[in-house]
Amino acid sequence: MSRYVKIALFFIIVGGSGIGFMLMTMDGLSPVNTKSYVAVLSDATGLSTRSKVYMAGVTVGKVREIHLEETNARIRIALLKDVEVHENAVISRKASSILGTYILSLDPGTELSPILPSGGTIQTDTSMDMNAIMGSVSEIGTQVSDILAEFQQNQMVLLALSLESIASIASKIEARVDEELDLITQILQNAALITERTDRILELRGEDISISLLEIRLAMENIRMISDEIAQGRGNVGQAIYDDRLYNSLLSTVEETETAIVKLQHVLDGAGEFIDRTNGIGLLVDTRVNYGFNSTYVRAGASIRLEPASGDRWYRIGVNGMPEGISSRTVTTTSGPSGTAIEEITETKYTYSMDAELARRFGILTLRGGLLENTAGFGVDIQPIPWVALSGEFFNFRTGYLPNLRGTVTIYPFFNPDKNNPLNWLYVQGGVYDALNKNRDIFLGGGLRFTDREIKGLAGLAFTTAAGQ
Repeated sequence: MSRYVKIALFFIIVGGSGIGFMLMTMDGLSPVNTKSYVAVLSDATGLSTRSKVYMAGVTVGKVREIHLEETNARIRIALLKDVEVHENAVISRKASSILGTYILSLDPGTELSPILPSGGTIQTDTSMDMNAIMGSVSEIGTQVSDILAEFQQNQMVLLALSLESIASIASKIEARVDEELDLITQILQNAALITERTDRILELRGEDISISLLEIRLAMENIRMISDEIAQGRGNVGQAIYDDRLYNSLLSTVEETETAIVKLQHVLDGAGEFIDRTNGIGLLVDTRVNYGFNSTYVRAGASIRLEPASGDRWYRIGVNGMPEGISSRTVTTTSGPSGTAIEEITETKYTYSMDAELARRFGILTLRGGLLENTAGFGVDIQPIPWVALSGEFFNFRTGYLPNLRGTVTIYPFFNPDKNNPLNWLYVQGGVYDALNKNRDIFLGGGLRFTDREIKGLAGLAFTTAAGQ
C-alpha cells in the first residue's frame, strides 16, 4: 500500500469520526455528559428517539431508545449529568404541537427525597393528557346531544300525535257533514216526489186539490221546521254546521301544540345554559366531628365547597352544630327510711350556626373571609405539604371581649393523589378553640371529604348495588 493511500485512509477515518461525533453532540447531549434512566409508559404515541426531555421549558435530555415490554413502552432516557433526579421524580408525556408530536416533561422531585442513581426507573404521570381530556369532553358532548335529540324526538312524536288527533276530528266532522248532506238530499228528493204527486193529483183528481194542498202545506211546514232546527244548531246537521265547540276544540288543540313547542325550546335553552354554567366547576363535600376536652362538648358540621377550574379560589357554605349552654334541673326522690336522696341531672342544648366564605389562593397560602358561626370573620390557611394544613381563624368580634381565635392542624394520613385509595377521604384534626379567652378549649376530631369524582363513583356504586338487589 502506497504512502498516499495511507494518508487518504487516515483523513477519511479522522473526518468520518469527527463528523459522527459532531452529529452525536450537535444537540449538546453525548454519552460523555449524560446519564441514563428508564421510564415505562402505557402509551408512547408521538415519541421518537429524537424527542427531547424538558424541565421548566429547558432541554435537559433526549430519548435514546423505545421498545415494547409486554403491554407497555420502555423508554431509555439520557439526561445531563448536572440534573439531579430524586426518587420521587415524575416524567410525563405532553403534546408539543397540533401535528401529534409529543415531548417528555421532567419533574426532578423534592430535595428531601434521595437521589435516584443512573440506570434507575423514573415514575410516570398516569393522569390524562390533553387528547384524553378532549376525548372525554367530546364523549360527554355526544351523550348530551343524544339526550337532547331523544327529548326533541319525543316532543315531535307528541306533536305528530296531536296533529293526527286533529286530522281524525276533521275526518269525523267531514263524515258527519256527508251524512247530513245525504239526509238533506233525501229530503229534497221527497219534496220533488211530493211535487210530482201534486201535479198528478191536479190532473187526475181536481176535486181533491184542497186535500192535496193541505198535505203539501203540512209537508212544507215539516221542511221549514227541519230548516229551523238546522239554523238554530240543533240536530246532527245543525251541530256540525253551527256548533262553536268543535271550532274551539280545534283552536285549543292548536294552542296546546304551540305551548308544547315553546316549552320544548325553553327546556333546550335551559339545558344549554346549565351545561355552560357547570363546565369546569369542582365540588367538595366535607363533614367533621370534634370533641372538646375541657368543655366535654361535641361539635359537628358539614359543608359544600365549589372550586373553579383555575384552582386559585373557592367558595364554601356550611352548617355547624354547637352547644348553646347547659341547663340543669334537680329531681328529689325518697329512698326509704334512710331519708331523701337528691339527684341532679344536667343536659346540654345544641343550636346551629352557618358558615359562608370566599377564599383566594396564593401558592401554599390561602386567605379567606365571610361568615363564621353566624358572625363576621376571616382566616388564613397554610399547606406546606399536601397532607398537612395549618389554619387560623378570627371571628365573633364583641365589645369588651377578645375575638374567638381558633387554631387547627389538619392531617390527611392516607393522602395519595396517584392512587384511588378509599382512605383518601379520611382526615384527622386537632387544635384550640377560643384561644385568647380563659375558657379556651382543646379539641380533637376527624372527618370525611369527598370530591365530585368520588361522589360520582359512590353514586354509581349505590346505583349498581340497588340494581343488583
